[in-house]
Amino acid sequence: MNTPSVAVFGAGNWGKNHVRVFHRLGALAAVVETDAGRRAEIAKQYPGVSVYDDPGPVLADAAVDAVVIATPAPTHYTLAREALLAGKDVLVEKPMTLSVREAEELVSTAADRDRVLMVGHLLLYKPAVQKLIACVRQGLIGELRCVEMRRRKLGRVRKEENVLWSFAPHDIAVLLHLVEAPPANIEATGLAALQSGIEDDVRLNLAFASGVRAHLHVSWLWPEDERQTVVIGSKGALSYNEHEDKLWLYDKGISDDLTVWDKGKREMPVDQGDALETEVRHFLDCVQRRAAPLTDGKTGLEVVRVLVRAGDKKDYFVHESAYVDEPVKIGAGTKIWHFSHVMAGAEIGENCTLGQNVFVGRNVKIGNNVKIQNNVSVYEGVTLEDDVFCGPSVVFTNVKTPRSAFPRNTSQDFIPTLVKQGASIGANATIVCGVTIGRHALVGAGAVVTKDVPGHALVYGNPGDVKGWVCQCGAKRKGNDLAKVCGHCEKKQTERNKA
Repeated sequence: MNTPSVAVFGAGNWGKNHVRVFHRLGALAAVVETDAGRRAEIAKQYPGVSVYDDPGPVLADAAVDAVVIATPAPTHYTLAREALLAGKDVLVEKPMTLSVREAEELVSTAADRDRVLMVGHLLLYKPAVQKLIACVRQGLIGELRCVEMRRRKLGRVRKEENVLWSFAPHDIAVLLHLVEAPPANIEATGLAALQSGIEDDVRLNLAFASGVRAHLHVSWLWPEDERQTVVIGSKGALSYNEHEDKLWLYDKGISDDLTVWDKGKREMPVDQGDALETEVRHFLDCVQRRAAPLTDGKTGLEVVRVLVRAGDKKDYFVHESAYVDEPVKIGAGTKIWHFSHVMAGAEIGENCTLGQNVFVGRNVKIGNNVKIQNNVSVYEGVTLEDDVFCGPSVVFTNVKTPRSAFPRNTSQDFIPTLVKQGASIGANATIVCGVTIGRHALVGAGAVVTKDVPGHALVYGNPGDVKGWVCQCGAKRKGNDLAKVCGHCEKKQTERNKA
């Protein structure tokens, strides 16, 4: 096959290396650079290569097969999208974009246009890192337990992105390949010493559902240049020094009886090679074969997800075993406990509590101060207003005639269910979709609710039926006259059938 024709956008500190390698491999067709001085240098150093100050001519040139984007991070999304829409394959430098939405759109656009989308997570193309991952996969250090990554030095300080976005994408990409899963929980602390709102030193703690923990420290305030990765397993450890490009296997650890054993260490043999050239050759090969790269758009998207989550200033709690898919809205003071799962698009208000193994479907809306006990699934189409209580194992449905062979699993198929303010639903009750449970109603344990429930009604049985009336505080009333003062809460209840 003919070598693909490639244009490089950006010939600055890192882009110039792409220019050099693509030219050496006979693939460089054009360079786009806004700085006049750099354009002059490129034209002199690489005669015969077209040099532009604007991407327009390159995107319109059918002879250019692919584009490399090595421009500042805030421009990545726009340039990558324009290139994909112009029918070009794209290699975009890290970080892929500065938002999850933009990264998702690039992945979707590449798939729709059948284009190769690759992200420049260079560290994954270093032979020593590939060897490290292979050693973990082969079980040389037993069960993976902990990963420590440090990337710190003095400078180069940026104005358009903080040190997390500048330094951490490399290590996060490697970490996600090592663990083969997204983190369940992320905690980040940062210091903005030089510029307001732009962190210069960030420490990241990541917890995975498998029990693996990871700790990252990135800084451009550090007096010495350090790039170190330590991977700890149940039967040993691996240590990689990026500057020395050496990988060590430690045959040492702690036994079940808490005694230390040490059989020494040995350097692992590692192939030599230029990581950037390996990355570039891989990109050209994927363009020729129409294959998915090692660091494809989906990989880049997962890295961006971690970066965005790390930057969130959360004022709510998510247990490390729970999963929260972005994007979601979660109010201050809310707690999401063990093994729960909140899907993208859900909105959860302030001071809510989701117990163990609670599922919240896409686009579900939950108000403030809602309590959901263990093993409850709140499916799409269900809305819970403020102060609603759901007991253990309450069942909501959202389709009346489900069939496995005839899927009804889109938002248009779901029949809305509304639980109004202050209503309580007892353990193991089943709420058939399409009903409204009125304000301050009380549904008894095990009830099957098949029709609307009036406000303040006490409902139980199968099928559920009105058996009496309750106050806002939950106390049972004699008759249905709720205008009288309740002896328990001393409040008048006059809105039984309102709202």
